[in-house]
Amino acid sequence: MDKKLRNYIEYIKKESKHPNAELIDYHKTMTQQFQHERFIHLIVTMFFALFLMIFFVLFLALTIFLPKSEAANYIIGGVGAVTLIFLVTTLFYVRHYYQLENGTQELEDITRKLYKRD
Repeated sequence: MDKKLRNYIEYIKKESKHPNAELIDYHKTMTQQFQHERFIHLIVTMFFALFLMIFFVLFLALTIFLPKSEAANYIIGGVGAVTLIFLVTTLFYVRHYYQLENGTQELEDITRKLYKRD
């Protein structure tokens, strides 16, 4: 998605030098699609962050309150592994959402320029 957004921004910057009604309508549609994509990624990012916090608190609680035994070590290790997976995944989602957010804001700036010229 990031590559598609970058390519579109390059395209619209070139074409915005000679705006017309068709280009403005196309740009409006594409901006709405990228905004929708950004919103969906925001929801997914928030759910992954929520699950990360839940598993981190569970990991801490198990580490503190579970009596020490070999079975407990496996349980704590498993919850720790899931927590680590959620941490890495959440970091990638945050990075991706950050890029979508900045790209969408750039598209909104281009929209303002298009409407001022037309």
